[in-house]
Formats: sequence, C-alpha cells, structure tokens
Amino acid sequence: MKRLSLDDLHLVYTQHLIHDFPPEERKPLSAMEKLYEAGRYDLWGLYDGEELTAYALLWYDPEGDIVLLDYLGVCQGKPRGAGMGTAMVTALMEEYAAVSGILVEAEAEDAGLPGGEADVRRRRLAFYRRLGFRELSYVAKIFGVRYAMFLLGDRTEGEAMEAHQRLYHYEFTPWLYDRFVQIPERD
Repeated sequence: MKRLSLDDLHLVYTQHLIHDFPPEERKPLSAMEKLYEAGRYDLWGLYDGEELTAYALLWYDPEGDIVLLDYLGVCQGKPRGAGMGTAMVTALMEEYAAVSGILVEAEAEDAGLPGGEADVRRRRLAFYRRLGFRELSYVAKIFGVRYAMFLLGDRTEGEAMEAHQRLYHYEFTPWLYDRFVQIPERD
C-alpha cells in the first residue's frame, strides 16, 4: 500500500471510482481535491508490483481524530473475492492505529431491492463485520442514499455520530446540510 498523489486521485476517479460507485454516491472530484489540498483527505493505493489493484480514500474529522473511509474499491478487471479489499482494509487499520476511530458508510439493506443488489449489500455489510467493525445503531441518509454505519475503534456511538455530523457540517452550507444530510436519518 502506498500514499497517492493528487494526480493519482484524478486517475483513480476517472478510471475506477466513476465505474465502481453510482452517481448519487460520488462526490465531485473538485470536492475531493479541496479536501486533499486542505490536508483532510488521504488517498491510498494497493499495488501488485506496479499495477493498482485497490484504492481507499479517507476523510478526516476537522476537530477530532476520527476518519471516514469515504471510498474503498477494487479496481475494474480485478477479481472480486480474492482478498484485495481485506488486504486494503487491514493495511488501513495498521496505518490508522493511532486514530480513535474509523467510520464506514455502507449502503443499508433495503427490502425493496432486486435480489442481486440486495445480495451485494449484504456481502458488503458482512465484510465490515468480519473485519471487526461494529455496526452502529443509527442509519444515515445522505443525498438520498441510506447508509448503515460502522465503527472500528474505542469511541462511543455518540462520539462517532458527532464526528460524522461534523464532517458534513464543516463542508456544506446549513441549507445543503439541512436539505441533503440526515445523521441520523429522520423519519
């Protein structure tokens, strides 16, 4: 695993991330660049020799020592289920051992989904549980997408939720936050 540059972010975004995540889950590249330039966004790549096999983008809480695993992806054309995601998260756990928490937003299960998409979501949720992340009791709804929340670390659920809220409050105007961010989801 190695740290990526801003130029690498452009390549990851255009060659992989836009194919791995639906539009409603993607931040604009300009928002990622802004966070990176402010020192609040870490970019990592997992390599097999010179070939990028997986990537992870992490977003720092501006006031605390919690990070959000914003994106985790296995590159297009690489086999799924071959352990690359596990290897990447394991390396991240070592790299961020000094922070008090790693948050994860993973698409929540939804009874109305077709079977294939429901299975994919169940596998993603099981992936984080298997790696030792604990599922938090709240669901977040961000730009219309419902996320189950996971935490690795010794922070309480309340501390994790406060950090999660801060991440978005810090980046969005009050109007945008009130309209598109629900942490936790409102009924």
